[in-house]
Formats: sequence, structure tokens, C-alpha cells
Amino acid sequence: MDTILLALTPEFEMLRDELGYDEYEDFDAYDIMFQQGYDRQLIEVADGETFEVPEGYRATLEGDDPDNEFYLLEDEADLLEKENFIADSLPSGNYRYDAAEDAFWKTDMDSDDSFL
Repeated sequence: MDTILLALTPEFEMLRDELGYDEYEDFDAYDIMFQQGYDRQLIEVADGETFEVPEGYRATLEGDDPDNEFYLLEDEADLLEKENFIADSLPSGNYRYDAAEDAFWKTDMDSDDSFL
């Protein structure tokens, strides 16, 4: 698989705050979950491409095959034991997609390459 589809979804707490609800206030969680779906954006990432998951967002891996496993790795040493780093979503940060290893490498990059 040379490309992968990612769903960028705002985190629940961020939306709750944006909608003006306090953490301890009585509110309808379904309103926030609806807004999460409404604000969700799909991006396609190619092999070797670097991308950013913005602060306050989470990227969910939208693979075609539910049996595929993807890995979140930080350095080459993680590759030897990548089965310990299985990921179905990515927190905010910068990543590079490696299709050959089915891995997302945590990277440092300029925000000029971000999708949002």
C-alpha cells in the first residue's frame, strides 16, 4: 500500500472548550461528538511523505484491510520490536509514512508542510 487515508478529528476536550462548555458543566456529549464528525477531514498520505497532525487533533488510520497493523516508531531501535508499537491512531505531532514497514515515524519538521 503506497498511500494511506487518515481521518483528522478534533479531540473531544478541544471541541468542548470551543463550544463554551466547562469540564464540570452539564452538557450533551452527543453535540460534541456530532461536531467531531462534522469537523473531520480526510487526507491521503503517500509513502515517504511527511505530514502534521495539528495540536488538538487525532489522526485515525483508515485502512482497507482491518487485519493490517500499523506502527508508531520514534527511532531505528523501535523497528526491531515494532510489534510493541502498534497504533490505530496518531496523536498531534509530525510524522513520516513508511509503507514498506507499515510504520509512521515521529519526526521534527517545519509547519510549512502541514495539511491544515
